[in-house]
Amino acid sequence: MTDSLPEIGVVAIGINVEKFLAECLQSIHASDYPQDKLQIVFVDGGSTDNSVALAEQADGVRVIELNDPHPTPGKGRNAGWRSLQTPLIQFLDADTALHPQWLRTAVNLHVESKAGAVCGQRREKFPDKNLYHKIANREWEYEIGRCRYFGGEVLIQREILEKTGGFDPALIAGEDPELSYRVRQSGETIFRTADAMTTHDLDMTRFKQYFKRALRSGYAYAELGTKFIMNEEKLWARELLRVIFRSLAPIVFLIGGVYINQVLAGLVLALLVILRPFFQSSQFKRGGGFGDPFNWVYAGHLSLVPIFQFVGVARYFFGKLTSRPIRNYAYHQSIRGNV
Repeated sequence: MTDSLPEIGVVAIGINVEKFLAECLQSIHASDYPQDKLQIVFVDGGSTDNSVALAEQADGVRVIELNDPHPTPGKGRNAGWRSLQTPLIQFLDADTALHPQWLRTAVNLHVESKAGAVCGQRREKFPDKNLYHKIANREWEYEIGRCRYFGGEVLIQREILEKTGGFDPALIAGEDPELSYRVRQSGETIFRTADAMTTHDLDMTRFKQYFKRALRSGYAYAELGTKFIMNEEKLWARELLRVIFRSLAPIVFLIGGVYINQVLAGLVLALLVILRPFFQSSQFKRGGGFGDPFNWVYAGHLSLVPIFQFVGVARYFFGKLTSRPIRNYAYHQSIRGNV
């Protein structure tokens, strides 16, 4: 039975991930998939901690160091899959742990659904650690069945990566949905199952981390929303317009209200835009009803995060005008990613 199973190349990427890496690699070895059918690669983006040493000491793990002054997730993943010859590639972020049954489940789904890319459920390892983790755990709930996008963990056919060219190496964020889009445009399908795939450790404790995450998502909305604006399917154009509208409309209403001497009306309209998630019953039904206090917190998150994302949108267009895009910098150069 195991002789008929295909070989899988597992590619994990990360920078300064010694806190998570051992568990990530151990989870691959703990998989119920035959170990002689697995090839494991860790791609390091330029760590200053013990990530590389830990990976080199792990059994059966090949280490690739990018040695790139501007590492991106796409560069790391491309370096990983291109170093392998396996027919299937499983991508992982180093801050995730693979579910023991996932690889067998994914292979079966790949065969049954005839999908070129298969993904499952990601959940936070510590969902109750704080509100940041609770919010992230809610955000990992995606559509089941044939779907539009996969994230950082996906099982995908190597020939699809070769056909599409793999991940866009220039993107600092949004590289997974961008490749998902091109995979679908090439005629392939993506399938998501309700089965467990990975656990993830967001490891977020400060507002600065939350803000930066929102900023980068806004930056990605702007970059991809404009990149595909002329296509029939306009990837993330709707998300880009939503962020712009929900950030600027309240200001327009307030100024307009003052200008026409209808301050109260302008204020009410501005608040209706900002607090729109509180009037969407689907947001509350999704989490179990109006009686759950966290649903109100999550609605507050949905009300505020577009404002932070708009900072990322503005930063993208500023970078386009001044030729100064956001770039990541390798930690071993003692330079942090700029914003």
